[in-house]
Formats: sequence, structure tokens, C-alpha cells
Amino acid sequence: MIDRVFQNTHKAQGRPLNIPVRKRLFRITPVIGAICFSLLLASPARAAVLLLLSSDAPYYRETAEALRAHLSPAKDSVELATLGQQNLPAVLGQPHQLIVAIGSKATRMALDQGGSIPLLSIFIPKNAYDALQIPALNTNQRSLSVIYLDQPLNRVVSLAALLEPRATRFGTVFGPISRESEADLKALTNARGITLEQAYLNHEDNPLAILRPLVKQADVFIALPDQAILNRAIAKWILHLSFQQKVPVIGFSKAYTNAGALASIYSAPEDIGKQAGEFVRNWLSNPDQRGAQEQYPKYFTISTNPAVARSLNINLPAENQLYRAIEQQEQAVP
Repeated sequence: MIDRVFQNTHKAQGRPLNIPVRKRLFRITPVIGAICFSLLLASPARAAVLLLLSSDAPYYRETAEALRAHLSPAKDSVELATLGQQNLPAVLGQPHQLIVAIGSKATRMALDQGGSIPLLSIFIPKNAYDALQIPALNTNQRSLSVIYLDQPLNRVVSLAALLEPRATRFGTVFGPISRESEADLKALTNARGITLEQAYLNHEDNPLAILRPLVKQADVFIALPDQAILNRAIAKWILHLSFQQKVPVIGFSKAYTNAGALASIYSAPEDIGKQAGEFVRNWLSNPDQRGAQEQYPKYFTISTNPAVARSLNINLPAENQLYRAIEQQEQAVP
């Protein structure tokens, strides 16, 4: 879908250049070598990189397409496969240089059947990656790298502070999974002179009883992703109570913004695909620098809700302005 050798002729005033045969050979040989290398990478049977998708879901497809688009000029060195296709065992048996697993199911499959081929896992939450118990599965001691889907907490706190610079209290609710980030979030808010008001929510709890007083105490409410408890119903309660109390919510997806959050910060498929494309391009061109890497998203997207901003009487900067401000803050950190 996203696929794109050149040929040069040298003429001087309509006549061939008088170049000695040996020099011509020296000049032509690198070009021939480059062309042969490109054709080798373009061969599906010898594709350098296998993109393994967890499913045909649009966000996995969009991530794969973005990765290939940012791989230029080596985009033809990629082979695409999806869990469930009939010839998958044969595809996994090919001598690829690298497998890029998109999503947790693809990561598990690559770990189980990918042999000793180095693996890059992308579009996967950190808790899902940790839950795979990688050390036990990595019996071949292959090189494993990952680009998490989760946003760095400092990025979320920065967005909240930019949107409500006078806020002194941030509120959030932790579930069984997100509780692991409590200490880091407290440290980040304390460093800004902001108090963190937090509560804990489990499956057996009454969400309304826990969320109502918490939202009331906050100047800004930060919704953290937690697959264990933060389902659609909980998200609706957070947005409903925040609207009642006129407390802006910072979400973690475009859907959250559309549903009533003031803004959300997240990495879209294009963002993850771009970063993964850079990783793969560097991997192919620098064989001596192929150590395992653990990365959080480098690129991100901010979506805002102007209607909510008007109802809260908040002066809402443009999305690209917020992006640049956060980017500058991150670049300033040594």
C-alpha cells in the first residue's frame, strides 16, 4: 500500500565521457552493489523485517503503515503478517533480521515461535508487556526491545499544568494496575508544588462513593489508564462528576476528549509507527548498535475540547502550541 532504482547516464555535450575503464568500474561497482542490496531486501522471501500484527484492527494496520512509511528508502524490506493467517508458521520460520510485534498477542506469538530472531514489541502497555513474564519466555536469550504505549507521567502532568496553571491540587484514582505509578506521580506533582489527591478503586468498590469526594477536592482530575477497573462506566462517572463540579479532566485517548475531557494526551498509531520506523531503520543500518532498548513514546498527540473549555471558562491554547510547550520542556531536561 505504501510501496515506492534509479538510472544515471553521463553525457558531455552529447558525447560519452572519456573515462578509463578501471575508473568506470570503480564508479559503477558501488551503484550495482546498492541496487543488488535493494533488490535483495525487496524479495518477500528474504525480507529483513517481519511486521507481525495481533489482528486486523485498524489501529494495528495504521501503525504498520506508518512504520513502513517512515522506513524509506528501505520500506520494501518489510514483510507483513497477521495472527491467524494460514501460513504464519512458515512466515515465522523465515530468516528475518528482526521481528516487530504490534500488540500484546503478536508479542506473545513472536516470543513463543520466533526462535532467536531479535524482537521489537510496540503498541503495548507496559503492564501488558510485564505480564508476559519475558525472562521465562526468552529461553533463547534473544535481543528484546519495546516501545510502550503509555505516556511518560511527566508529560501528563505538564499538560495539566499548562491548561490550569493556577491549580494547586491534582486528583486521580488508582486501580490495581495504575497503583504502581503512584510514587512517581506524587514526586512529579510535589516537584511543581502541587498536592496530589488520590483514591483507590477496586472491583468490589462503589465508584460513586469514591469518586465524588475525590473530584470535589481537585482543581484538575487526571484519568490514568487501568484496564482492571477504568472501564467505560467508570469513565462516564469521572466525566459526569467533573462536569458537575466544573473540574477539567485530562484523559488518555481521543475518545476521552470527545466524551467530555478538556484534553487528552496519547500516542496515536502514526506516532508509534514513526518511532518504530526510526528504530528499524537504525537497526538495519547499524549492525554494531543492536542492543536491547526500552522506550516510552517519543511522539505524541494532544486533542482538546473547546466546548468544554468554554463551559469551564478556561483559555484553551491551540493543540500545536501545547505540543511545542511540552516538547520544549522535555528537551530542556538533561
